[in-house]
Amino acid sequence: MGDIDAIETKEKPNRMARRRLETRAKLLNATLELIVEKGIEKTTMSDITDRADLGRRTFYYHFVSKEEAVIAAVSEVYLKHAIKIANTIVDVRDPVMIMAMASQAVIASLLKEPVTACLVEYPRLLGEALFKAVGNSAHADMQAGIDSGDFKPALEGEFLDNMIMWSLVGLIIKAVELKDETPTLLKNYAQMYLMILGIESDKAKKLAQQASDKISEMTP
Repeated sequence: MGDIDAIETKEKPNRMARRRLETRAKLLNATLELIVEKGIEKTTMSDITDRADLGRRTFYYHFVSKEEAVIAAVSEVYLKHAIKIANTIVDVRDPVMIMAMASQAVIASLLKEPVTACLVEYPRLLGEALFKAVGNSAHADMQAGIDSGDFKPALEGEFLDNMIMWSLVGLIIKAVELKDETPTLLKNYAQMYLMILGIESDKAKKLAQQASDKISEMTP
């Protein structure tokens, strides 16, 4: 999404900090591998620590629960996809087209991740991972459109954010179930997304199609 790659460069971490990051990465990688292999319900904390070759105390230093580890692991994967999409559409300046393109491209990209199908039966975890990965950037893009006068939603703030993000969770769940209908679902979602933001129905439909066409042109 629009500003997701505008992250300040931080100082290189010292040795201890690097070790903490490496340890956390091992736990996240182990979590991802296991929930894809075994499913969330059957994956235990002991499975994660065994796969990462780390102790329980180390796990609890980084995460308070298996659910928190799952959310963190999935959100990092989703964030990488969102950054890639943001970089792909970085030359797009129109806030409306940014939202129409990003909403379709990001979802399409997330649906290719095996872990997404694992979260269909856990909408709360899916929602929290999405919020953590793209919530701030999506809000910033919406706010940019509101500030410019392109978006005039009936709701704003937390209500608008929740409406957008939870409708996205529902779309992802439906798209996993109906794989052959994904392109149509994405365009319909983009249209609905724009309508929630105050764009008239016919215009929203046209813009959603234009965004879909632009994405197809950018895809190798």
